[in-house]
Amino acid sequence: MLNLFFYIHKIRTTIYKPLLFLITLFYAANLGAYSVEATLKISGSSTIQSLAEDVANLYKQRYGQPIDVQGGGTDAGIRNTIKGISDIGMVSRALKRNEKSKLHYTTIGFDAVAIIVNVRNPLKEINRTTLITIYNGTIKNWKEITSWDQPITIISKQTGRSTLEVFEEYTGLKHHLHGRGINGNISKDVYEAGSNIEAATLVGGMPGAIGYVSAGTAMLLIEKGMPIKILALDGIAATRDNVINGTYPVRRELNLVYRKHDKRIINYLGLFMSIEGQEIVKAQGFIPVRKDR
Repeated sequence: MLNLFFYIHKIRTTIYKPLLFLITLFYAANLGAYSVEATLKISGSSTIQSLAEDVANLYKQRYGQPIDVQGGGTDAGIRNTIKGISDIGMVSRALKRNEKSKLHYTTIGFDAVAIIVNVRNPLKEINRTTLITIYNGTIKNWKEITSWDQPITIISKQTGRSTLEVFEEYTGLKHHLHGRGINGNISKDVYEAGSNIEAATLVGGMPGAIGYVSAGTAMLLIEKGMPIKILALDGIAATRDNVINGTYPVRRELNLVYRKHDKRIINYLGLFMSIEGQEIVKAQGFIPVRKDR
């Protein structure tokens, strides 16, 4: 009888210990998966990134849930969201028809693309024709359009950046990887920046440089002491009022894209569209979509 008891105990131990191990392993794996899913992942436009990070802080305070915001450019934001790598994509331009068929979107504000030069440059304004002849490499020295004898250094944007796409649309020039525009191509003799801050830093560090960046970002950097200035474009200053009334020639939407309406995404978008969220948009130099801001 005693031998039978030990035999039964041995069978139970042999069966239950591995089973308990498998249950523990399964629970840990699912807990890990839940933690990954619980993190709201956002990627895309560097123009929107700073806004998204500030609203992310509100989200963490309000809901106590993890959130991760990464840049990478508009194209990356769209691509990551379609593939399910990101929950939300940041897109600093209007969506294309094929993108609208795959994604939901919410417009959270408006921005302009500003033409910037170093503060040492005497130029105060520029027109579309002159901008084209600078960016296609025809004009190479500022003395050709001002009294200042200084070689021109062109700062453009990397492919995949919506600021580049908006610039291409306005000028009719295209990056050489995008084919030939109606006005030709952007010169290959350029510095290509990723983010707006990188482009502005290059312009601020090189006296003869010219670039194009988010107007909201440029205004914020100027307030913080960045040695750049914004040129009037086609005789119109890149002011808030001129962007709102549509007289400034290069205005764009700021959008958040997503594939599904889950609670985390709804909560985050709700914060962006709240009075508090729209104040963040306004404070960073952009145009809130809510008219009461």
